Amino acid sequence: MNKLESAIKRALREHGVECRSVFRVPDPDTRRVVLAFNSKENARLTPGKVESLLNDLGIGTFKAQREFQRLSSAFLHLEVEMGARMNPAARSDAK
Repeated sequence: MNKLESAIKRALREHGVECRSVFRVPDPDTRRVVLAFNSKENARLTPGKVESLLNDLGIGTFKAQREFQRLSSAFLHLEVEMGARMNPAARSDAK
């Protein structure tokens, strides 16, 4: 597991969200990861909460899907796309 994947898993665990697996999606155009959560351990988890926790990491901006995908009865899967965080000064110059 590389640094990004382990940072995501650790940050979620520190906030009380038990993430079972983090998989990087091999895509040359975007940085995406798929997160797997045990459905029984995370009954009140929402995609918005996951997105908010990931954005609080300070390593980039994350955009989660609107709904979890159920690929099996035991796990919830959520695909998250990571974009580059712009410097606030750079954003104001672009206007």
